[in-house]
Amino acid sequence: MLLYKYISESATGTETLINGKKYLYFAGTGYFQLNSHPEVVRAASEATLKFGIASATSRTISGTTPLLLEIESKASEFFDTEDAAYLPSGYLSNIAGLKALSDMDLFDVIFIDEGSHYCLTEGAMTVGKPIVSFKNRSIDDLKIKLEASLSSGQRPLIASDGMFPIWAKSAPLKAYLNLAEQYDGVIWIDDAHGVGILGENGRGSYEQAGLKSDRLYMGATLSKAFGAYGGIIPGNSEFISKIRSGSVMTGSNSPMHAAVAAGIKGMELVKSNPQMREKLWENAHYLKEGLNAIGINTDDNTRPIVAFAPGDVKSMTNIHQALMDEGVFIQFVKYRGSGDNGVLRIVVFSTHTKVQIDYLINKLGAILSALS
Repeated sequence: MLLYKYISESATGTETLINGKKYLYFAGTGYFQLNSHPEVVRAASEATLKFGIASATSRTISGTTPLLLEIESKASEFFDTEDAAYLPSGYLSNIAGLKALSDMDLFDVIFIDEGSHYCLTEGAMTVGKPIVSFKNRSIDDLKIKLEASLSSGQRPLIASDGMFPIWAKSAPLKAYLNLAEQYDGVIWIDDAHGVGILGENGRGSYEQAGLKSDRLYMGATLSKAFGAYGGIIPGNSEFISKIRSGSVMTGSNSPMHAAVAAGIKGMELVKSNPQMREKLWENAHYLKEGLNAIGINTDDNTRPIVAFAPGDVKSMTNIHQALMDEGVFIQFVKYRGSGDNGVLRIVVFSTHTKVQIDYLINKLGAILSALS
């Protein structure tokens, strides 16, 4: 099996060079395409020239720079929290966050959505407390598991993705909060795909659901909507202090300066340009209207992701290749939540034009008609 079949040979954008050919690109998760934005690239370049690649030591020794202090200040401002911690990778945010909540003695048993990202499951395993899985987004199954698994006085941590990446479905956070209050527990979400694109201010799934509570905690990444790299955990001062003194931050080298500077600029651009989010929502609506017109049922929302599974693996492989023959690249992916056969997945950006979206829809419609 060829693990890396498609090699990107340019910065990703609405047009991307893959395996030597330029494609109209509807894949990845760079929703605003800030990963190739001139200001983000310039910030990363200038930081590298000034500070070098990295400090080659941990933050607790001498690896903390003005950039790291600034990105944490920017993140706490963006998410409207007391403080924030920045980590070398979004993958680490779940490990650091769950360990900090455990050190604060806020829960006894972890209840985790079985459809959550791998890093959330792996983060839960590092805590050393019992783990109970429940069916994806199922309140009823979670209620059954809470009743069956908690002893008198035990408190749950309910863990989930905020927005699941394949089908762009949201976790039922209001219902989770009700259960957390009932059992004196807390909630942790991995909001990698929600931050930047959900909520009036782009603060993610909690803002989208209209929730505020001292029982709500989250981790995210700057590698998607913000066009940079690294994990971000916003929260209250006590919680963030636990993260900073925890093993993930004290035991790892300070991040690359380019990633930090890119994250600062990415958050600035998202915060000061709400029209990017509005354009993304507009493009998502336009895409879904067009897909519905050619027989692909989509959810009636402004999430920029559409997944569908027209037939078996062979059929989807043929559709994917036929689109590539027409110069269009979408994803054919097997991932958690996609099922055994995988799905075809389309991601629209704020930078796509209606002409580009129409081209995708027209070519896909013709391909589906020819195969039916």
